[in-house]
Amino acid sequence: MNLLLLAKVIAAIITVIIALVAGLIELRLNPKSWLNRWFFLFFISAAMGFFIYTIYHLITATDFYAAQDIIIPMMITDQILFNFAPICVVMTVFILEKYKKIALNIKHLGLMMVLLIIMSVGYFIVEPFPFLDWDAFHDVPPIIDTLSDKYLSAFVNILRIGLFIYVIVKYGMITKKVEEDTKKRIQWFIVGVTIITVGVVTNLIGGLLYNISIEIFALVLFDIGIFIVVKGFLI
Repeated sequence: MNLLLLAKVIAAIITVIIALVAGLIELRLNPKSWLNRWFFLFFISAAMGFFIYTIYHLITATDFYAAQDIIIPMMITDQILFNFAPICVVMTVFILEKYKKIALNIKHLGLMMVLLIIMSVGYFIVEPFPFLDWDAFHDVPPIIDTLSDKYLSAFVNILRIGLFIYVIVKYGMITKKVEEDTKKRIQWFIVGVTIITVGVVTNLIGGLLYNISIEIFALVLFDIGIFIVVKGFLI
């Protein structure tokens, strides 16, 4: 296996494990709380996305078009899951500010679902549709690298970044209203989400430059960010 591809897969597997453990820890803290449920969905959507990401990077089919027919639907699925992750953390802001009954109404939840559709529908309607990199696939050893329209990729990632920045700002404002122990947890959370946001920016840059090394570094940032968020929950 190509060393870059191996590094990409290892980083993704680590992300799956960290995000899965984080989600289970968060749900176990209070499974009846919608706040905890949305945090759980955030971590699990990330874990599922990176799990699918890992699986299709391990496909070793020799026929390019057969591989593309399998890999591209998986790639679109993991991107939708990655789009859902920031939606989930925005919902935690709504619950903290508006309480459950208001946050789960059509105005707030409906708005976020519409935004999720907007972020995801481009993969089905914008040309060129996502495709497998022919040259990378035929390298020796081969590299699985999926590509999509760079403007679509930039649009989606900018929306993700915007949602995470919104969360960071809102949680920063919330720290002024809570007790010291809760404040420390939120501060760790803010640091973790900030690093995840930098990871999204880094991944955007890597995608635009078609640079796998930068994309691997983005995965490392995701791992660090999720780990820090979990540390905040366990204080």
